[in-house]
Amino acid sequence: MGGRFCCLAYHSGEDRIVKRALTQAATDTAPDRMPVVPDHLLAQFRLVATEKPTTEEIQENPRAASARLRAIERVREAA
Repeated sequence: MGGRFCCLAYHSGEDRIVKRALTQAATDTAPDRMPVVPDHLLAQFRLVATEKPTTEEIQENPRAASARLRAIERVREAA
């Protein structure tokens, strides 16, 4: 537990794939109406960060403008 995964995406198509995959990993798979959620249906990860480059970074390196950093952290062991 506590392990982190970070990904840099430079194109919107790449970012869309990464965003969907990380969001899916950080989402419970239990049905909405389930009153008690079993441990094996709880999300194993939580979203930690989604960051864009700062203005200073873009001024130093204009190609960084399209970069997106996304990160997740493991909160549960695999079932």
